[in-house]
Amino acid sequence: MHSGSAVFLATHGQLGHLAADYARAVPDTLRGLILLGAVLPKRVNVIAFPLPVLTIVGEIDGVTRITRVSETLHAMMRSVKFDPELAIQSPLIILEGSNHDVFITGSLPFSLYQHDIEAEVPKSVAMETAANFTALFLAHVLQEPEVFVKTAATEFKKAFEAAQNMTAPIESLREATINNLKSYWVKSAQKWLSGLTGKQSTQIEVDSYVEKSQDGLPPTMIYEHGVNHIVTFSEVIRYADKKGKTEDDGSLPQAPDEIAAKMLGPERIQASLKNATRTYNYTCRDLNYASFMTAYHTATERARIRFDGYHRGVIFQPDIVTNSEALWESTHLKFNVHASKLYVTSIAYKTPMDDDLGVESGLFFCKLLPPDRAMEWIYVDSISRDMSF
Repeated sequence: MHSGSAVFLATHGQLGHLAADYARAVPDTLRGLILLGAVLPKRVNVIAFPLPVLTIVGEIDGVTRITRVSETLHAMMRSVKFDPELAIQSPLIILEGSNHDVFITGSLPFSLYQHDIEAEVPKSVAMETAANFTALFLAHVLQEPEVFVKTAATEFKKAFEAAQNMTAPIESLREATINNLKSYWVKSAQKWLSGLTGKQSTQIEVDSYVEKSQDGLPPTMIYEHGVNHIVTFSEVIRYADKKGKTEDDGSLPQAPDEIAAKMLGPERIQASLKNATRTYNYTCRDLNYASFMTAYHTATERARIRFDGYHRGVIFQPDIVTNSEALWESTHLKFNVHASKLYVTSIAYKTPMDDDLGVESGLFFCKLLPPDRAMEWIYVDSISRDMSF
């Protein structure tokens, strides 16, 4: 082979990362990389990749989840700000209503078939669409025929915008869980936990910081410039045991497993306020229900209709209240599937209002369901053939 040869490397599914590494190692022998039902590894930024890359994935691919695709897409969006042509040179296309099986003429191995989701678009239609995008990619890289080159630029821009719209709800909840070492979700949870509504709720302001370790300071409340500032701390946690798979495996849930949130209880807050009346007494279970409902209403209409069509329930169990902070830290949020229903149980830890406890008085800790994990359940896990996650 020589540097002028029109050779493209194409791969499907889980071999995508190996193909990307090979293409990076021998870029002079190839003209481009085609990933079908796969994305570039997280360690590889498309803007620095030495070859044009075509990525085509299904919206309801259970092996390369849309939540994993969303990470790649939004990293690409940041790069597009510096190089707008990137969306045309290395296009990313999400085929609406298509799954992982769409890219092969035969059948998936049983293990992958179980992970996958039933397609909503006929396979022949999706394959033709993928083939047309592939032809446009080849034409754009080779710069011939000219009519295809012009069409490619238009179609790739439209596809990139469509992919952004499709994944925007996923990304918005990812950022709600953690963004710039803060958690908007824990901030909201603390405000709800206060039990204050209306004008009374304006008496408090909340800052919620994310730590890598739970060994930090306890939550606190500071009065400054006429406002009570509550500062909370939380840890966004991924469990270590993933059955030998790496975090970059697209078949695994991409969202964190829990948020270990250290907050102030309503009694502690009310003790510091003047003439404040608590309207609601929320529990960790209530906050997790709010997480799910936020995800449900943030999802696209198509995703909600799809989820509702499977009629699989979500049950929020009463909190398990531990008697020590150490036990709370070591006990995971329970996120289990039984008889096609999801059961979510939070782990709580509370301390009484007692001056002798000092800064440890009136604490309220919760193991929270991350809203992006709830979203991933709606988009992928609840509708996959395999309900074992």
